[in-house]
Amino acid sequence: MHSQQFLNIDRLLSQTVFFWQFSAFHSSDYPWRTTHENLSHWLDGLTLAEVQELKRVPEKLTQALSVFIPEVHDLYTLSQLEQLQAAPLVMPKGLDSGINGRKWQQITSLSALGIQYSQPKGQWLEWCGGKGYLGRVLNVASGKPVTTLEWQDTLCHSGQKYADKHQLNMTFIQGDALATSASELIKANQHAIALHACGDLHVSLIQKGIDKSIDAVTLSPCCFHLTQSSVYEGLSALSKQAQIRLSKDDLRLPLQETVTAGKRTQHHREQEMQYRLGFNALQQFVTGNDHYVPVPSIKKSLLSDGFDAFCRWASEHKKLQLPDDVDFSHWLKKGKEAFVVMEKCDLVQQVFKRPLEVWLCLDRVLLLEEAGYNVRIGEFCLKEDTPRNIVIQAKKV
Repeated sequence: MHSQQFLNIDRLLSQTVFFWQFSAFHSSDYPWRTTHENLSHWLDGLTLAEVQELKRVPEKLTQALSVFIPEVHDLYTLSQLEQLQAAPLVMPKGLDSGINGRKWQQITSLSALGIQYSQPKGQWLEWCGGKGYLGRVLNVASGKPVTTLEWQDTLCHSGQKYADKHQLNMTFIQGDALATSASELIKANQHAIALHACGDLHVSLIQKGIDKSIDAVTLSPCCFHLTQSSVYEGLSALSKQAQIRLSKDDLRLPLQETVTAGKRTQHHREQEMQYRLGFNALQQFVTGNDHYVPVPSIKKSLLSDGFDAFCRWASEHKKLQLPDDVDFSHWLKKGKEAFVVMEKCDLVQQVFKRPLEVWLCLDRVLLLEEAGYNVRIGEFCLKEDTPRNIVIQAKKV
């Protein structure tokens, strides 16, 4: 079933690559302007508010775009995953100390699924566990010991201090999840669990777990672009024959969602993008260079100083001499116009982000199945809690 789902998504993504495999940020117009005139005309007629509203309602967006891109409907259907649910955990008061509401919901939901799916004969292995928030819940709810692997020594120290103070059976190990030595922590009688382990980190867990014949794995993948390879290297045998080829930029696409962002965060994003696009138009005019010039990350407080201040700050960083008579209002207008084009390009890309994420997760599923595991994939929490809500669970046959 998983192999057929993977092949179907792969085929449809390959057929529609023209609509998603490009950079919306660097687009001065729709890549399909001359080839899909009806789609372009429809997009031209949308206001920015309508674009943002469509992004918030995937079903409505899918229905609208299916008129112009028929494959969108099947991609949407194929990327719908089962909602995996377990009995809610009743945790003692104070265990959520230092954890915000959304994160706590993610932790308790994933822990409940892990406990329901397979209690370890030995212990839990919390992979890339930070301060061990997930491990706290696993130990308290199951009574089983927890080993937490974490790279940052300060987080290990903080987590161990909390565990000792509250008499939790947790052991923190400072180490590199990518290193060969990390394999020594993996035992056959464990259940390894990872919440949002990025890129190569969760791939390392899968590969090391397979090598050690670990009993069970529960993981929520994240940040697929954080990999040492310059292009995506398929994990399963089936993915090595896939039709689509992915760059690191392509791997960023699933992460470019803002469903959990508040209005203030969305406003800052919109303003920053307009400023960056406006400055880019200005620097291209000044230098005669039509390439995008990246500008460093900024403190959000700089945005409140206005576009003029942003341009001066950016020009200093790029060692660019601006003319004395710059009409900043003109270039800000250019930035706002470019932002609208970017948002409309991104609107079309939006319907391909989840299918691409599911494709990547299915590659991990297939690798585990090839190694002799029973595997299921689904959603462990609501998208409102985190857009990265896919979970993969595997048990050794």
